[in-house]
Amino acid sequence: MTDYALNDRGSLEIVTENFYDTEIMRVFGGLSFGKLRTWTGNAALVPEPDNPFDPHTVSVRIGPNKIGHLAQQDAQRYWPYLARVIASGYTPVAPLKLDATVLRQDGQAEVEATARLSIAAPDLLFPLNTPPTHAAVLPQGPSIKVLDEQEFAEYLHSVVPPSGEGRVMLTLETNKVRNHHGQVLDIVDVLYERRQVGRLSTQMSQQFIPIIDHAFQHELLTAVWGTIRGSAFEVSMTIQAARPEEIPAEWFEHLPNDVPELLPPAEDHPVPDAYVPAEADRSRNAKKWRKGLTVSGAAASAPERSAHDDDVSAHRSSARPRSRALGRVGMAVWALLAMTLLLAGVGAVFLGIEPLVSALCFIVAVATGFMSFYLTRMGTGVAGR
Repeated sequence: MTDYALNDRGSLEIVTENFYDTEIMRVFGGLSFGKLRTWTGNAALVPEPDNPFDPHTVSVRIGPNKIGHLAQQDAQRYWPYLARVIASGYTPVAPLKLDATVLRQDGQAEVEATARLSIAAPDLLFPLNTPPTHAAVLPQGPSIKVLDEQEFAEYLHSVVPPSGEGRVMLTLETNKVRNHHGQVLDIVDVLYERRQVGRLSTQMSQQFIPIIDHAFQHELLTAVWGTIRGSAFEVSMTIQAARPEEIPAEWFEHLPNDVPELLPPAEDHPVPDAYVPAEADRSRNAKKWRKGLTVSGAAASAPERSAHDDDVSAHRSSARPRSRALGRVGMAVWALLAMTLLLAGVGAVFLGIEPLVSALCFIVAVATGFMSFYLTRMGTGVAGR
């Protein structure tokens, strides 16, 4: 599906549990101990109604790699808005910054990762108006003040939503104006629904005119995200557009319109099944099947789902400590076995020379051998729980 660029005027931290270690490593092509690496780019937000562990999961994916998910409360807030994008035939995407490194914790190598989405609050994700179809949409960037909007205040007051703030799609067009010195200058007008609502400063206009001309040569308008704020007494407007030097070369080649028209808002948009297990999920699924729990069990009664979720939560919280415990037990067993062999060898050497030393070595070797056997049995018990 075609990507739909969500409004990125905000920030949201996502959950990057150790279950996603393998997928995060794949994004970077490998990580080094103690060396922090950063990945930036667009990530897809994918609701997973068929997720066997939580049917309200919203995963965050970089290509085929599931590297995290929204926190439960955030998933509930964003779900209906993401469903609207998906039902319209698009994939919702937002800029993501992923930082990751490998650290050693209790003798075990672990991926330490943090990730943050640039995404607006749910009620500000979509523009108030219909995006222009024959337009190239500039990448979002820092806010730029729209000038002289008070000249159009009467019209703009009819645009401001009851909340006092809204996102809009605006177009930029070049126009010639005469300043107070009588000079004719090229200025960029800002339009909402093909109606002028302000203009950019002379300096800012000179930066954007080459971009506007480039799109016009391809028979396209230049569209930008904007924000309108107002009350009964005042109104203001800004645009959020990348500066010309920050616009990637591929934008000039493709002139994308990544904010297409969506289906009208509705209480419930259908969301198709989209669950793809991460590497850790595959092992969890295998254990659930052995216990006789199938995916269809997620659609059972509410008490059954609650018990199932408790089981998954317990498994998540205990899996890594159990793995660490097994690792420590294994190291102790090997150390004791090495000591047993060493003492037995020393005892054999002194067998005909110093009988007392030889006997002492054999006694201690038997003790360490018994201890290694005991730890082995204890480790088997931990693994079986």
